[in-house]
Amino acid sequence: MTREEHKAVNQAAFIKLKPIIDTTYPPKQFVAIAGGKIVADDPDFEKLREKLLALGIDPMDSLVDRVGEEWSEEMLIL
Repeated sequence: MTREEHKAVNQAAFIKLKPIIDTTYPPKQFVAIAGGKIVADDPDFEKLREKLLALGIDPMDSLVDRVGEEWSEEMLIL
């Protein structure tokens, strides 16, 4: 899968998962989406990156959200 394909899958999943993320995870928690699903979370961004690498996921092929942050569709597309 190309990086652009990963991005499209993860952005589509993010739109559906954002309400769940914001009600399930603690404020300011970083949550990673890869392959269209939530794969890891951590309050520390660098530790989240390490978790992704340990799972064999290139962090560049994931989408990371921070609980409580507001995102617009324009921001996702860029």
